[in-house]
Amino acid sequence: MLRTLGVLGGMGPLATASFMNQVIALSPAKNDQEHIPMFIRNIPQIPDRTKFLMGIEDENPLFELKKGFKELTSLGVSCIVVPCNTAHYWYDALTQNADVHTISIIKSVIKQVKATTKQRVGILATTATLNMGIYQNAFEQHNIDFIEPNTQQQMAIMDGITAVKAGDLNTGRNLLSKAYESMLAQGADCVLFGCTEIPLVLATQAKQSPDTCLDTIAILAQECVNWAYADYKKSAHSLSNVA
Repeated sequence: MLRTLGVLGGMGPLATASFMNQVIALSPAKNDQEHIPMFIRNIPQIPDRTKFLMGIEDENPLFELKKGFKELTSLGVSCIVVPCNTAHYWYDALTQNADVHTISIIKSVIKQVKATTKQRVGILATTATLNMGIYQNAFEQHNIDFIEPNTQQQMAIMDGITAVKAGDLNTGRNLLSKAYESMLAQGADCVLFGCTEIPLVLATQAKQSPDTCLDTIAILAQECVNWAYADYKKSAHSLSNVA
């Protein structure tokens, strides 16, 4: 029996939908019954993470994040993931003393980078993710070099992310494509899509040049698939031996 995945989503809705689709696409299922059971909590009304961390708004998202985490836990899920990079600022507070397995998008990215020969990562992310050092601190702990956008570049990146959230994918694609190219031109040998809106409009780059892209949605989805099928494969193998 496959273990059940709980998704604390809505940050934003398009990113949550893309994450679910990628989990399904990456799953080695041969029929409906072999796909991963999922409970998706797609509640976009969680307070804005970036605006709170930048002091623009006062409502702390942690209360709603904890509420969603508790709701998923009550459903009996075996694992909870949060397909939002900025929300991982609260990851430790959210998962502390949790009696359910969790998979961190940050740790998943570090694992992916360390499995390659990448030397320098260009970071595309929200201003809050950058200001809080969510990825920089993790990279430094693992001796991974990185490049941050300058102020002007970061303004364009935020405009791109905001456009994607508003459904203006063409504007988002144009701005974020330029930011991606800029990171490579500055010496990055791969670019981190450190906001889950970014892969939604840089799919062409990820397909044509996968070695230069760290797609956080895809990386987290693959980790979830690996986790879900680990025991399932062992059980299936045992049953086939008995038969």
